[in-house]
Amino acid sequence: PVSGPLWGQVLLWIGYFGAPLLTGSTIADWFQQIVTKRNRWLRELSNHIVLVGVDDVARSMLEKLKELNPRSQIVIIEREIGKAQAMEFTERYGAKVLAGDITNEFFLSTLRLSRVHRVILASDKDFDNFEAASQILAMRPELAPRMVVHCNRLRFMRMLKSSQVFENCITFNSDHLAAQHLVQNHMLDYFKSTAQLDTVIIAGFGRFGQTIFEELMERAKDEICDIGIIDIDADRRILVVKEQKDIPKDIFMHVLQGDIGHPEVWQLLEQQIDLNETEPLVLVATGVDYENLRTALWLKKKYPNTKVMVRSARPSRFAESVSEVAGIQAFGLSQ
Repeated sequence: PVSGPLWGQVLLWIGYFGAPLLTGSTIADWFQQIVTKRNRWLRELSNHIVLVGVDDVARSMLEKLKELNPRSQIVIIEREIGKAQAMEFTERYGAKVLAGDITNEFFLSTLRLSRVHRVILASDKDFDNFEAASQILAMRPELAPRMVVHCNRLRFMRMLKSSQVFENCITFNSDHLAAQHLVQNHMLDYFKSTAQLDTVIIAGFGRFGQTIFEELMERAKDEICDIGIIDIDADRRILVVKEQKDIPKDIFMHVLQGDIGHPEVWQLLEQQIDLNETEPLVLVATGVDYENLRTALWLKKKYPNTKVMVRSARPSRFAESVSEVAGIQAFGLSQ
């Protein structure tokens, strides 16, 4: 302003400098309120459960926790959580959601571990789970019996048996639990219902298929005469299993490397095992759900005398309805 009454010029200069200052202070105040609000509910935490991870294992545990105690105060933590995910956990389960690095000591110190009821490390990153558990043990050793650590890779977990985390905390592998349940509650009953020694075909020899094989060797080796293994990396994976488990000499192994959906692989298997003569149990267990279902339906149609079991990551109404009509058994790992 270069003219006009003095009081008008003064007001213009005040507005010119005051507007951005006011805007800046408003934003700063808004940010402070957000931080203060988060710090407030963090400070009020008591007898809460810290659950790390948002994948299938963590979700299964969250649902079970809420089923056992709907009033559980749960804090869900992941490095990056989408807005839709955060809204689902908040509105559906009443959980608090935090994005952060669970392996960071300062971040851990904000979680009120002195008043925590239980810590569940169930992310899909094995090293982070064990690293966070080690950090927490260093900060709060008394939490050891109340800390649950999930490990995706059973072989990795076995190699850490001498670690402080393994010795003091509750460690588990979800594939191992699922395999135990499937063998004890379904496969053994089928073996006992047949008069002869059984043939088992494992189509898909990843982490779950290998764990099923180990459980069969542990609990049902006297019921089995032949085991067929089909996988795109079967030769290497069976060597890994043989490192850890002895295979009885009276069980005949048939290892075929190839895609479970390729008919030629099954033709090669037929040259070694007569799939029409016996009543083999076929487990279709790759990590690709739609390929499992398609192959299982094809197998049941081609070999109607077989008992076919098909794996999916989580329960599927569609897979269950189609399987029921076809006479095959579908199951979700998260169950």
